[in-house]
Amino acid sequence: MTRLIHTLALALCLALPGIAAAEEPAAAEPSPEQAWQAMTPEQQQALMDAQARYEAMDPEQRARLQANLDAFQRLSAAEQAMIRDNFQRFQAMDTQRQEAMRRAWQRWERMPAAEQERLRRNYEILMRLSPEEREALVGRLRSWNELSPAQQELLRRKLAGE
Repeated sequence: MTRLIHTLALALCLALPGIAAAEEPAAAEPSPEQAWQAMTPEQQQALMDAQARYEAMDPEQRARLQANLDAFQRLSAAEQAMIRDNFQRFQAMDTQRQEAMRRAWQRWERMPAAEQERLRRNYEILMRLSPEEREALVGRLRSWNELSPAQQELLRRKLAGE
């Protein structure tokens, strides 16, 4: 039960700002009971809701959550802060944008590892460009995407010297 409280407290820290400070932890960690008493009623309710969601998970979902929490704990404080910030930005998005992000993530997860690696390399190349070069490239890509498939093929052939 104590491990569950610790696990859920970590999950809650990801979801709610202000629970986990990005500062160094105190020398002595409070007991789970002390941590519970230090929470506001809203934080306690959020933790109870998280526990209910956890208990409703099948074993595979629980194992995946535990693996994610373990991986999170191995990250540096700066990396954890970045994840919290990204999560808060995601929560602030409207529902339509969140759904678009979920669909994009699902496409990424279904993508073969080789394709993911190719896209990572391309992203690294893109990030090495100056802002002006990136903007010019994005403009050219938008123009390309506005072409019909037949126009794209014609341009490919022209560029290939056919």
